[in-house]
This record gives sequence, C-alpha cells and structure tokens, in this order.
Amino acid sequence: MMWRTALLALLCGLPAVPAQALQLSRHGVELPAADSSDALWLINDESTEWTGHATVYLWNQPGQGDTLHPADDLAVSPARLRIAPGQRQRLRIVRLGPAPDRDERAYRLLITPQAVAPQGRAERHSLPVFLQPAASARPEPLQASLQATPGQPPQLRLYNGGNVHARLADLCFVDAQGHHHALLQGLAGYVLAGSGRSWPLPPRDGGYAGGGFSARLADGSESVIAPAPAIAPPALPGL
Repeated sequence: MMWRTALLALLCGLPAVPAQALQLSRHGVELPAADSSDALWLINDESTEWTGHATVYLWNQPGQGDTLHPADDLAVSPARLRIAPGQRQRLRIVRLGPAPDRDERAYRLLITPQAVAPQGRAERHSLPVFLQPAASARPEPLQASLQATPGQPPQLRLYNGGNVHARLADLCFVDAQGHHHALLQGLAGYVLAGSGRSWPLPPRDGGYAGGGFSARLADGSESVIAPAPAIAPPALPGL
C-alpha cells in the first residue's frame, strides 16, 4: 500500500525532514517499565497556526526490512493537534497495558501536518519510541555477516540478540590497510531487540574481502564490525 511505503521510507536510516513550523523538545522516547506514560513538547515558533495529527505504530524488523502496524497497546494524547502561533502543546505517550516482559518493544510516532508546506514537502517528524522491558537490559554484540546474491549488490546484515535496541551512525567500510570509506553518514539506522537489519553495499574494486566495517554507537564510541563477530551496543543504548 502507498501509505505504508511512505511510512517505511522514514525508517530507511536517514532522519525525517525536519518541520519548519514545529519544533520538538526531544527526538525519541524511552519509557521505563516502572512508568506508564511520558511526554514531549511541540513548539510552534511560526506566525501562523499549526494543525496536524499524531499517530503511533508498532515497529518490527521481521527479516528483510522494517514494518509498521497500528498500535493498540500505546496511545498518544491529544491525537489531533492545533497549536497557536508562538505556543506549545504537550503530547503524552501512554502505555495501555503492562510493560514488556523480556524484550523491549519498539514503535514509531509520526507527527504529520494537516497542510503541505509551500515547497510541497511533507513536514513530518518520525520519532522512535521504546518500551523498556521489566527484565534487566541485556545488550549483546551485534552478529555481522556479509550476504551475496548473484546479480545483486552485496549486503551487510547485523543481528541483535540482546533485549534492547542498538543505534548505529556513520557506517564505514574499513579496508585491509585500515582506511575508512564512508557508506552512510549520520544515522545509519536501528537494529531492534531480537531482530536483524540489512544494508546494501555499493560496488567497489576488490569487493569487501579482507576488510571490516565500523559504526558509531549511541554513546559516541566507534566499534569495528568484522564480518562474523561484531559490534557491541552500549550498556544504556540511546535514541
């Protein structure tokens, strides 16, 4: 469906186009198991009223990509937004049931304007929301592998066997001489708990044999990813 394709485009690893008329007090939410709600502020710094709506979707990585489905265990209030010029609106995120037992659950909160920007851009915000599990956080090294299909570009696949997400940025290929070659600058994407994610790799002379990969983690540190062992997320992964 076209609407689902548009939503999934927001999850390709690049940040959503920032809204000119709306500022957010934070760009992601982690809700502890002991809390049933959290909030963020939406600020309208423009000279005209901002109207739109907020919707939350369950976010999964079942195998070959990201999927979004309407969430029935998480709600936002208010869902319909009307913010006067120079004013702000508090947006609550409410868990409707118990906290996850063992694995963190992931969602995407979409904040969409009612009107399209003058330049024709959809000024949407897409924020990750994570419900932390009642069990203790158990980050594990991301298992890495290279996948090759005849006639197709190679892919780097990472699997997260831990119970919390990992956030990767500035993904690079590190050749046998230790030189870094940028693949994705900025946010490369998330690998959700108990899930895997793949990145297509551009063709290069000599392929990717004899090298490895590196990425910046949520805590700002850099880790090298070998096509077999992996990359460890920080003990307290961020957004």
